Amino acid sequence: MFFSSLPLLTTARTSRVSESLTFFRQDSTNKSDSISVADLKSLMKTNSQVQVIDARMTKDFDRTRVIPGARRGDPTQVAQWAGSLDKTKPVVIYCVHGHRVSQQVVDHLRQSGFSAQKLTGGIEAWKQLKGATTILE
Repeated sequence: MFFSSLPLLTTARTSRVSESLTFFRQDSTNKSDSISVADLKSLMKTNSQVQVIDARMTKDFDRTRVIPGARRGDPTQVAQWAGSLDKTKPVVIYCVHGHRVSQQVVDHLRQSGFSAQKLTGGIEAWKQLKGATTILE
């Protein structure tokens, strides 16, 4: 009898873990942790309040290729520059490919009360899909 109930317990446990992961990857407004290039372009056209942050590591940072309107935010110093952001406005973070670095920054910002998302594919996807770039002033 004991062994026959094991698969049911495992399934229930897996389901709870999946629900926890889904919850962890969404902020309090139930937004996904990432945004596509197309959606960011649309958001930037309709919402001038979006805060775009270039969080590439210093070795990867290229001030001649940033998304227009983006600010620089060193990913190793999020606590220092996050205070200059407005918590009432959406934040989009990008790095080179939109993986580990931007995810860590997004996680930190969300834990601090921001509605933050990472750009899927990072600056490389932005450039590949013909997104405009500019020189960071």
